[in-house]
Amino acid sequence: MRKVLFFAFALVASVLAFTSCKGNKIDSPIVGTWKYATDPAPDSGWWTEYTFTFGGDGMFSLLDVAHPGTEEVYDGFIWTGPYEINGDIITLHKNKMGEYSSGQTKYYDEFEPNDERMKFSLTGNKLTLTREYGTEDAWEEVYTKQ
Repeated sequence: MRKVLFFAFALVASVLAFTSCKGNKIDSPIVGTWKYATDPAPDSGWWTEYTFTFGGDGMFSLLDVAHPGTEEVYDGFIWTGPYEINGDIITLHKNKMGEYSSGQTKYYDEFEPNDERMKFSLTGNKLTLTREYGTEDAWEEVYTKQ
């Protein structure tokens, strides 16, 4: 009887240890780095590149970088935090925001965390995100997996 009881406790402990190691592990084809670039403004030549990185650990970063008519990086903004997927909705919990300039990131000390919900769909290496989801100001962006 002691052996059976010991085996039962060992089995429960190993199951609990395995599930706790998994943590916020996200197993989804959305995990990876995705880029979207706007067309240059006709009168200025400026364009913007958005890079989403969704980690398998449940963390994301969004880098919004402006470019002056060339491949040279000018400056931009970055948001980071955890994300969740529920069906075809991604919720970004933007916990940190900072400025990106010349390859350096400086996070703001005073940033009001906020959430952004987006609808998404995947087709091959294309990720379509509907930003401002659920509002009359919604717009779509198509990202390519890097």
